[in-house]
Amino acid sequence: MREGDAVIAVMGMTGSGKSTFISYFCDTAAAGHGLRSVTAQVEAHVSLILVDTPGFDDTTRSDTEVLREIASWLAVTYAHDIKLAGVVYLHGIQMPRVGGPAHTNMRLFRDLCGDESMASVALVTTHWSRSSEERVAQQQRYDELVSDDAFWRGMVQRGARAFKHDRGPMSARRIVEHLLGRDAEVNDGRGIGLRVQREIAGGATLDRTAVGVAIEARIEAMQAAYESQLGDLRRELDDARRATQVNERNIDEIVEERRALEGRLRDEQRKRRRLRVDLERLHQERSADLQREAENVSRMLEERIAAIIAENPRGLDQRVARERVQRERSRRRRYKQGQGCFVM
Repeated sequence: MREGDAVIAVMGMTGSGKSTFISYFCDTAAAGHGLRSVTAQVEAHVSLILVDTPGFDDTTRSDTEVLREIASWLAVTYAHDIKLAGVVYLHGIQMPRVGGPAHTNMRLFRDLCGDESMASVALVTTHWSRSSEERVAQQQRYDELVSDDAFWRGMVQRGARAFKHDRGPMSARRIVEHLLGRDAEVNDGRGIGLRVQREIAGGATLDRTAVGVAIEARIEAMQAAYESQLGDLRRELDDARRATQVNERNIDEIVEERRALEGRLRDEQRKRRRLRVDLERLHQERSADLQREAENVSRMLEERIAAIIAENPRGLDQRVARERVQRERSRRRRYKQGQGCFVM
């Protein structure tokens, strides 16, 4: 990323269509679970960088780990004076109702951005049906999203704009052009700093940011529930051991359940500890991640170059072989320079 690049973060739940949205600007973008970015040209001399972020509902990682990954990237870019031109939040309109995970994701997203950044946010509904009958129900859900305080109404009132992403690349480009236009209009093209970026830059540890506090509150609630269940199991175990007719199998089952709960409790405690991290630590971890990724990509490209040379049959035009090798080396240079499509 370089000065003058237009950087837009793409957020939302798993399956909301982030990879598809990004693919309209870079056709080599692929689905994944990690934070990654792709670069495309939106006009002469302007590079658009779309950053695909993991959702807080990621089944492979806890909300704590997702926040650490997002905050790490945001904090490091902010420290280097690279600011966002905007944020796209995707929500699948095909969902029959906005349940627990979707509602939690929305609240954490708002805490992450902060109300003062809402003018640079696009709230985008995806997965619109072509069936007129289904679209009637989807329109009702859309109306509820933008009019209900529990969902998007508060963000819209503070400047966010709601979109229907139902025309493929045409609507995707319209959304991005809106954000770039808003950045030029509201921020003179200088970009914005999200709440979590400003909080960390101000010295707050992750658990003391607004989004960190919200996640820690959820962890505390889980801990309290596990501790309550453990108390019930301990009493049940004591009663079973005092009984005249001791049921050994029943005791074994209680002990096993207690161990499982104790393991979950330790996991929640570990998540809370992982939130207590500052900018310096996030910077160190991000730098280490990027170094490992660069080494992996470099190794893969070297292997591909070696394979091209090894597969070159006798009699094949040497110029063609050299050109193929040069193309692979150019891809490696573009990766290191932050151009092209790449994983972050």
